[in-house]
Parts: sequence; structure tokens; C-alpha cells
Amino acid sequence: MSMDRRKTVTRIIERTAVAIVVLDVVLYFAVLLPLQRSWQARAERYNTVRLQVLNEEARVNRLKWYTDAVPSMRKDVDDFLSNEVRSKRKSFSRTTRLVLGLADQTGVSLPPSAINYQMDPQHDQLLDRMSLNMTVKGPFKNLLDFAHELETTTDDFLVLRGFSFEAGEGPDLSLRLATDFYLTP
Repeated sequence: MSMDRRKTVTRIIERTAVAIVVLDVVLYFAVLLPLQRSWQARAERYNTVRLQVLNEEARVNRLKWYTDAVPSMRKDVDDFLSNEVRSKRKSFSRTTRLVLGLADQTGVSLPPSAINYQMDPQHDQLLDRMSLNMTVKGPFKNLLDFAHELETTTDDFLVLRGFSFEAGEGPDLSLRLATDFYLTP
């Protein structure tokens, strides 16, 4: 083959190769890249819609559970209000009547505002515990009588946690009592 022919064939091959490379680049940017972007957008849209559907299904399942559970929850709430709240209210009023009655009986001064109640939040015991802190005022003998009557006259179990005497005006003293009442639930 002659040299001119070889140069011509080489130019044709080089131009064909450059044309193929340019065509490849043009096809990549004009066709393949937009297709990939649209497929990716569709895949993201599909995943977004799929997640929304899953979330809605979970929400529907929770709502079904709530609608199934509401009648039993309403019954549980009514039972709690009728059993727990009334019994606690009865315990507070029974304890208040007992303490105020003993204060009148022994001749000590006990205003209702001087009584502080606190229910124990733990319910893992056989009896409910109610802390009762109070400050009574009166003569020393009457204060001792009040503390003794408080310990001996109640039907509920009472534990005297602590007490302290403080000097008051004149011959009267103040007695601060910290007690725990154990009540039947």
C-alpha cells in the first residue's frame, strides 16, 4: 500500500474515531444523563409515596387499635375513678376527722391548714401509705395526750416517724408530728 493511501486511511480512521467519541459524549449528555436523572427522580418519588403509604397504614392500625381499646379504657377509667379516687378521698377525710376530733378532745389547737398530707406513689405494698405532718399547739400535758391518743385510738396502722417540741407564746408549746398512716386500699 502506498504512503498516500495509508495516510488517507489513517485520517479516515482518526476522524471516524473522533466522530464516535464525540457522538458518545453527545449521547451521554443528551440521552443517558437525562434518563438517569428521570429514573432517579421516579425512584425517589416512588420511595416517598411508599413511605407515606406505610405511615398512613401504621396510623390506620393505631386508630383501629384505639377504637377497639376505647371501650375497655373507658371502663378502666371509670373503675379507677370510682374505686381509687373515692377511697383516697375517704382516707383523707377519715384521717382529718380523726386528727381534728382528737385535737378537740385533748384540748390542743390544730387549724386544718396545719395538716399536710402526702400519698406514697408506690402501690406495691399491701397497704397504702399516707404521710401526715402536722403542727399542734397547747400545754405540754395536752400535747402528750394528743400524741398518745393518736397512736392508740385509730383502727388503721400508724407509725410515728418523728416529733419535735418548740417553744410558743406563753405556757403553750408547739408539737410537730410526722406520722405515716397505713390504710387499706
